[in-house]
Amino acid sequence: MTVTWRTALSYALTVAVGAWLVGAGVDLAWSVAAGGLGAWFSLWVGDPLTHTLTAVTVLALTLARRIDGPLPTWRVPLVDGSLYLLVLLVGNGLAAWWTGAEGPADTAFALASFALLDLQLPAAWALSAWRARHLRLVIGRSGGGWSAARDM
Repeated sequence: MTVTWRTALSYALTVAVGAWLVGAGVDLAWSVAAGGLGAWFSLWVGDPLTHTLTAVTVLALTLARRIDGPLPTWRVPLVDGSLYLLVLLVGNGLAAWWTGAEGPADTAFALASFALLDLQLPAAWALSAWRARHLRLVIGRSGGGWSAARDM
C-alpha cells in the first residue's frame, strides 16, 4: 500500500506553502508593528532561497509520503515535521556556507529558531496533522493497474 501521487502532492503543497504563508504573515505583523516593510519584503518575497526551500520541501514531503509506507495518522506529523526541519536546516546551512559564513551550522539553527518564533514550524506541524487524515491509499495491484483508493 502507498499514498496516491495526487494526495501526496496536495498534502505537501498544503503543508509547505501553508507554513510559509503563516511564517510570512506573522513576520509581516511584526514588521508592521516595528514600522518598516523593507526587511520583510527582502526576506520573504524577494529572496530566491525562500522559494527554493519551499519547492524542495514540497518535493521532499511528496516523496516521503509516496516512499514511506502507510503510517498511522499520529505518526505522519512526527516524520514529516522532522523532514521539514531537516530541509530548513540543510538548506539554510548550505546557503550560509555558499555565502562564506564562518558558522553555517550556527546560521542554520538560528534560522530554524526564527522559524519557531514566527510560527512557521508549528504551522507545518499543525497542517501536517490536519492533512494526514485526508491521505488516500492505493490498496494494491489488480490486473496490472492500481485498484481503487480508500481513505486513511
